[in-house]
Amino acid sequence: MRSTDSPDLQQSDDAQSTAATVHGEASKLLPSLEERSQHARLQKESVAGLASEGQTVDRAEQVGESPSKVSNVGTSVAEPLAKGEDQGSRGGTKDAAKDGAKGGDRDAAKDGVKDGNASCPVSTEYNTLIDKAWRNIYDPTPLGDLASLKNKYNCQIKTPEDAFRFVNQELGKTDDHFSRVLNPAQVRQFDNLLKGSSKGIGIEVVPVDPEKAKEFGSLKVIEVIPGSSAAQKGVQRGDYISAVDGVDLKTKTPEEAFALIQSQKTHQITVFRNGEKLELSLPQTTVDVPAVVDRVIPGTNIAYIRVRDFMQDDESYELQNAIKRHPYVDGFVFDVRGNLGGSVLQALQSASMVVGEGTLLTQKMRHEDDSPTGPATYDNTDYTLDQYELVTRTIMPDGKVSEIRDLRLPDIVDKPTVVLVNKDTASAAEIFAAALQQTNEATLVGTQTFGKGIGQTVFYKQPAGSRLQVTNFRFYTPNGDWIGDANKNRIGVKPNQVVENGKFAEPETSTDLQFQAAIATINRQLGRRSLPQNEPRR
Repeated sequence: MRSTDSPDLQQSDDAQSTAATVHGEASKLLPSLEERSQHARLQKESVAGLASEGQTVDRAEQVGESPSKVSNVGTSVAEPLAKGEDQGSRGGTKDAAKDGAKGGDRDAAKDGVKDGNASCPVSTEYNTLIDKAWRNIYDPTPLGDLASLKNKYNCQIKTPEDAFRFVNQELGKTDDHFSRVLNPAQVRQFDNLLKGSSKGIGIEVVPVDPEKAKEFGSLKVIEVIPGSSAAQKGVQRGDYISAVDGVDLKTKTPEEAFALIQSQKTHQITVFRNGEKLELSLPQTTVDVPAVVDRVIPGTNIAYIRVRDFMQDDESYELQNAIKRHPYVDGFVFDVRGNLGGSVLQALQSASMVVGEGTLLTQKMRHEDDSPTGPATYDNTDYTLDQYELVTRTIMPDGKVSEIRDLRLPDIVDKPTVVLVNKDTASAAEIFAAALQQTNEATLVGTQTFGKGIGQTVFYKQPAGSRLQVTNFRFYTPNGDWIGDANKNRIGVKPNQVVENGKFAEPETSTDLQFQAAIATINRQLGRRSLPQNEPRR
């Protein structure tokens, strides 16, 4: 029940195109799979004492998703976040303020009444957003005629919030759970999450088997965030939480235990370790949550590297540093279980440290159509590694070809490699896993992945401080497989070795059968016998 989330998104400002992940306050109008996965991440962060800056746990609770459920994500392919090259012709126009009324309403910002009347003026906010959505959404058919759509709510829109609500209402009619307007509050949450900055006590936990919980407590610490109050007070991986603020957790369900540590306050925590109880006072602190954690598996010479998500714009460099810390190991286990995605660029650059050369991904993206009555057309893009660069080559509907070359990260992994996956491995994480598997660079162990082969672009500089998130592309693995729509058609990536974990498997212990299988797989490739790795302590 390591809850996480992440729809992966391409961003457009509109003059720039970059990659990231949205985690906004859930829309009350459109409770989507993406929003449920936002809640899942907040559950993880708050349970770990890490609620995103500007996002309270109480607000996340409004989504109404059980913390024991991990939900859907999104995924996207985009250009480097740090560079922000001009991609005006790919996934965006130059400026929403200039083109928001494009295709039939260019002067609305001037007269406020075009196609309306003095008593029911056109909403420039609504028209800009619905025009942008219609021209970019992968399949605009469910939205109907654009001209009629623009004048549908003239007399009902009084404020920008009304405009956001009606655009979301129309987007909700498509069978797409991800397209929506982000209001200014959600925009702030988006930006904070990109930074990896969170506030909390600084632990990540998993639920404990009820029988075991009767002795130790119902939550177990699997990570302690560096610099957090938990780290400063000496909380350790493997500790059990037996009480919170005087409430005994031994008979509490994981959900009940989670609820006790979600509030933004100082918590009195009782930790059970090696037969002893420790009483700790843990205040809230703001911390930078690493995207990557790494260590050598006890009793082996195998590096274990867990990638939480691909959301942060420096994730691939964190991964590079983690790999470089283990130059003499015999093999690598990359764990992307529960990783629900992030920036596809980060996933591709991460894959480039394991893959030599070849195609990592192909994409079919809606081409922003100038004609409001014309059929949808698409750009076709492939992402390929050569010795020195990640090459992005796009063929547009008119046959024109665009090619962008970015320096790749070097191929530095030449040891036996396993990637751990499960049903909550999604989006950019599926791209990473499929790229390593289908280029024969790694063995996938675990269960079939989530199945989200669609992605969104986030358009910046939209009216009244908003942003627009639109599903506008599909992606395909190196073998040309489409892995699904994250909804009714979920195919996923199939592992080479299927291994099921029990409901209360504790990560990196003898109960984690997928982890044990990864070690055994590497040892087989090295020609040696593998013994189960036991939990180091209680």
